[in-house]
Amino acid sequence: MTTADRVLAVLRLFSMERPEWTVEAAAGALNLSQSTAYQYFRSLIEARLLVASKTGRYVIGPAIIELDRQMRRLDPLIGGAAPAVEALRGSVQTDGMILLCRIYGSTVMCVEQQALRQPGFDVSYERGRPMPLIRGAASKAILAHLQPRFLRRYYNENTQHIADANLGTSWQAFQSALRGFRKAGVCVTEGELDAGFVGISGPVFGPDDEILGSIGLVLRAAEVRGQTGLREQMIEQVRQAGRDVSMALQANAAELSTASARPVARGAARLQKKVAKQPSTGRPASTRAPGKATAKELPAAKKVLIAKKVPAAKKVPAKPPKRAAQRKKNAVFPASQ
Repeated sequence: MTTADRVLAVLRLFSMERPEWTVEAAAGALNLSQSTAYQYFRSLIEARLLVASKTGRYVIGPAIIELDRQMRRLDPLIGGAAPAVEALRGSVQTDGMILLCRIYGSTVMCVEQQALRQPGFDVSYERGRPMPLIRGAASKAILAHLQPRFLRRYYNENTQHIADANLGTSWQAFQSALRGFRKAGVCVTEGELDAGFVGISGPVFGPDDEILGSIGLVLRAAEVRGQTGLREQMIEQVRQAGRDVSMALQANAAELSTASARPVARGAARLQKKVAKQPSTGRPASTRAPGKATAKELPAAKKVLIAKKVPAAKKVPAKPPKRAAQRKKNAVFPASQ
């Protein structure tokens, strides 16, 4: 485990069940020395992720609120789902809640919640609250589309919980239940989390066609049963909302990909123009090294270089060797006897 992992482990200690921690308690919980725990707390305090609530006791700091604001405004899922959420608000003529959820490890988290009219009730899927994968329509709509390897591991680790949720007492039965959700295109539950309420949720897929989350409604069960055709109407609208959000996310991803490719394309075009201006040398200009002459140009280039740097030497008659000159002299004037 890296230092960053241990610092984040300190931050994850803070929960709804235990919102306050001391350095000593955190060191004991994470098997750290107190000096190391003090260093981690100091880093988190400097980042405003923790603040002191009482002497020696700390709680989550205001930096979390800043990050939450950024997520509300800039999260691709929330932004991509905004038109579909507005469409649901305009089409549902009854009290209820719109829920936008996403996969969160081995749980599901609501990231956006909007009330329809004046519902006068709260639901278990509170924004920011992790929920189990096997309870509620919002979770099951995601669970049905997870990768088989993850599902197998999840089943092995939660066999009894899955059986208690009526999702099967065997791996085969569990797979069959999930196939039913996938075939329907939506998941409908009643009273699983909140008595007297119906949940209807459809899957949301990301740009890579992997399951990302779900979008759906929570309505009063009495109103759904009391209005003929309301259940079927809501199911179809939620199914369409899931499709619309998935298409919006894919379109946004494609637009970002195109925008990021534009500078590269412009750079390639400039390079192509630059290469086209280079003189022809018998081979592609793009492969010609700058300042290099071709095979045909090389002799001429050498001549020019020699002419510039080494001036031609003056021609001087060669002197005959001394011995040859002496022999010539002796032949004309022989030595006296």
